Amino acid sequence: MHRHRRFSLLLTFSLLAACGERGPRTAADSQAAHVAEVVAAGGVVDSILPITEQLRRFREGMTAPDTLRHAAASREALVRRWLKAVAASDTAALNQLVLDRAEFAFLYYPASAMSQPPYEAPPQLLWGQILASSNEGLPKVLARFAGQSVALEQLTCPDSGTAEGDNRLYANCTVTVRTGSAAPVTGRLFGSIIERQGRFKFLGYANAL
Repeated sequence: MHRHRRFSLLLTFSLLAACGERGPRTAADSQAAHVAEVVAAGGVVDSILPITEQLRRFREGMTAPDTLRHAAASREALVRRWLKAVAASDTAALNQLVLDRAEFAFLYYPASAMSQPPYEAPPQLLWGQILASSNEGLPKVLARFAGQSVALEQLTCPDSGTAEGDNRLYANCTVTVRTGSAAPVTGRLFGSIIERQGRFKFLGYANAL
């Protein structure tokens, strides 16, 4: 039963990820592809416990936040704060700008497409994927831009975002930045941006570097 559930999840995520590659990729498409990799690598999915119970256990010991903490008032303000923290290698500031575990558990996950059929990714699995992607992506950004004067020239998000409950997710945003007298650099340097009640944070620090 457990093994059947695990392979069913892998098949579902793989098919959805493949469909996403044929058209515009949403935040859910990107997450589905990452979760499929986790499951394929041996990630454990407990078929006995329903998602509601897994979320209850995941939340144990946490206090529910009522809003996104340390958030910015706009996407542009968020990216400017992020660039300032990157330039200064300020990991404390960088940690404040990304969704924390309690915000994920209470504000993001319940309304996420990834918690609903046909995905139904357990919270611990999805949270682990976000952490893994951030832990891989952030050092690349720091290695590229830390210690330099980095200025934002343009922020471009491809659409008006995807609504999930009280949240709106902006996936695949790109930035054009200039470091000193060097030519501008354009790329996808962070993961999705989450907006909730006019407040903005990063869902994670996955990037295309």
